[in-house]
Amino acid sequence: MPISNLTNGISSDRKIDQFEPPYGYLSSIDPFPCFEESVINYSTNQRNQKPSNLICKLVLVGDVAVGKSSLATRLCHKTFDRNYKATIGVDFEVERFSILGVPVSLQIWDTAGQERFKCIAGKYPIEIKQIILLLLFNI
Repeated sequence: MPISNLTNGISSDRKIDQFEPPYGYLSSIDPFPCFEESVINYSTNQRNQKPSNLICKLVLVGDVAVGKSSLATRLCHKTFDRNYKATIGVDFEVERFSILGVPVSLQIWDTAGQERFKCIAGKYPIEIKQIILLLLFNI
């Protein structure tokens, strides 16, 4: 199956073919504005072989009312709901991307922050390869 068939249903604003250059050369940890050549070559070789759909999981955890659901809603639906509605258990969303022509499915797990639901989030087996830590300080 050609790779274009796998990425046909993905909207153009969800296709990442190149990163935007950083604000300034010195303001970025990595001064390269695009993917490294080795990454592009690997991606090209993967596309020319057997196309596959990469599946990634993003698990949002944290205390109650810190913005986990708002982050998921903003990422998936490009909206922000000012009305607070507590998550019960775990909510799931799937967002599809294309990165260098490789289709990616991002599973977003939005966990409840209330103490009584903490045991539910712990019941799901999760293999962690990377972690993104977001901190919010109200000063």
